[in-house]
Amino acid sequence: MSQYRVHTPEPRSRLSQALAQVMNETRQRQLEAEKEGLPALEHLIRVAEGLSGQSHHLRRLLLGLYNGYRWPFEMQRLRGLDPDLQEGALAVIQMATYSGHEIHTFIEGGDALLKRFWEIEEGNDE
Repeated sequence: MSQYRVHTPEPRSRLSQALAQVMNETRQRQLEAEKEGLPALEHLIRVAEGLSGQSHHLRRLLLGLYNGYRWPFEMQRLRGLDPDLQEGALAVIQMATYSGHEIHTFIEGGDALLKRFWEIEEGNDE
């Protein structure tokens, strides 16, 4: 008789279980970020289409998420926003971070909108 015993392997190794758990947690984080971020994004877009200083800061935020190399976002701009807009901005940043999607893909006609914001901001002297 052999000293080796044959057994049926576990359906999933511990590593596979840990990976599945991380993937599940990541997906949950994405869903939560989108749940908070999508309504915030709609609100920020409406304000960004205006003519106020807050509109300017929000266009810069959205452009920073769209193309951060060309439009780096200076964090002090958050101070120029009302508290509800600050919260919305942070929700959108979190959504952009965890979703795995580019910000313009969440917006119907997103490329055109952000290109319009781009043109507006290129005209600013800042």
